[in-house]
Amino acid sequence: MGHERVGILPKSTRWTRLVGQMGGVFSDEVPVGTLAAQTLENVRRQYETLFQDDAVKTAFAFLVKFARACRAEDPHQALRASGIPIAERATLLSIVRSLKEQIPPHQAATEYGQITIGAAADAIGNWYKQNASQQMPLFKPSSEFLDSWRPLGEGSGFCDLARLFFGKVTERYLNYFLERAASATCPTLEHRERFREGIRSHVDGVSRHAFETAKITQSFAAGWFNGHARDRVPSEREIEGFLSVAFGKMRDELRREEQAA
Repeated sequence: MGHERVGILPKSTRWTRLVGQMGGVFSDEVPVGTLAAQTLENVRRQYETLFQDDAVKTAFAFLVKFARACRAEDPHQALRASGIPIAERATLLSIVRSLKEQIPPHQAATEYGQITIGAAADAIGNWYKQNASQQMPLFKPSSEFLDSWRPLGEGSGFCDLARLFFGKVTERYLNYFLERAASATCPTLEHRERFREGIRSHVDGVSRHAFETAKITQSFAAGWFNGHARDRVPSEREIEGFLSVAFGKMRDELRREEQAA
């Protein structure tokens, strides 16, 4: 499960430039370069131990189990066998509800737990819209709904879901730590509010940057799924091992970008 790679992934916009666009109205009043670097450093530090977080492991295990069930002749039965109750006439909402029910309340109530749940739910919804073999109504119950997810049960389908998950986690942490850094660095309340406006106006740019950063996990996720999850449910240790490598790859990519700024 090595993760050697040379060079930085291509980005539509470098992080430092994107943050500069957010704070461009301030000229030299706000050190946007410092904000950009501090945000990347804080996310990298978070990723040093995030693979051990119970909410992250539980959410990712749900994605793995759900993908495996999509390979089964009876996805509902496969999900129930994996400890995931789901409505017989499923919808996208009921799948997301099942995800949330897997996370213990004390974990889900934390800021970091909310980031994880939101990222996993976004990944599920976005994967379906982009890849489902046949588009069913998102909120209308259907006994055939899970059949439309069949491509997710292959390594090529799962790697897309994994990239979406890590991209959404990164997007949320970039926004979270950028707002915190801005609150601590901007000299006045007016500066902080105007910078937050800049963050909100560039939400699509942050999302795109995070998704491009997460590309580094894609091929690794496909190989891991085919080797560890196609024919059985991987253990918690295997889930944690995958997350350790994946977040390590993300951390290395963020460090390369910070050094290239």
